[in-house]
Amino acid sequence: MIKAVIFDWSGVLSDDWEATVQTSNDVLEAHGHPRLDRETFRELYELPWMNFYKKLDVKIDMEEEYRLWEKFFPKYYNLLKPFEQAKTVLEQLKEKNVKTMIFSAHNEQLLLEEIENYGFSGLIGSVKASIPDKRDEIEALVSKHEIDRDSTIYVGDMCHDVETARLAGIKSVAVLSGYDSREKLEKENPDYIIEHVGELPALMEQMEAEENARVATNS
Repeated sequence: MIKAVIFDWSGVLSDDWEATVQTSNDVLEAHGHPRLDRETFRELYELPWMNFYKKLDVKIDMEEEYRLWEKFFPKYYNLLKPFEQAKTVLEQLKEKNVKTMIFSAHNEQLLLEEIENYGFSGLIGSVKASIPDKRDEIEALVSKHEIDRDSTIYVGDMCHDVETARLAGIKSVAVLSGYDSREKLEKENPDYIIEHVGELPALMEQMEAEENARVATNS
């Protein structure tokens, strides 16, 4: 039985794709680099996001990137919206006493504001964001929240999320609603793939049925 869910934010619960494309292009322009079209951006963008800038030979450090992001991102607030079934899923998880955590590279202050604006307040157990590289922080998250790895899933939309989950020994659920394509995600071999977060409750029921069947077989 799943007792805890680690959620990435962008591309999973929050539909911020267009805002991210525009903000990233503003950062690039501030450094004299031409803007990218959406197809090129999707192909090149990755986490840790400093690798994205390195690919484009843009000289920027982490502190400046955060400063510019905080400056430009609010221009695109009107483009932000939660995915259609995200709130319903969070409500269902809360009703079942499933622990929920946000684990994100997104600016934490901006993310907290988005949670409030989306009406998610009270539905999310904890938030850990502004993370440059999730692989460096996942063990601290597991330890802090006393996570049982066997009864936890990590839901993300990027290869970096799948890799981070694997590193922690946690089952990964890749969603196709976000930044990385199905082709990229399949190469990373997540444990499960779903179209969007709205399919998560059904997947969790399937996982529980499979576990019950295994227990019955071995008893």
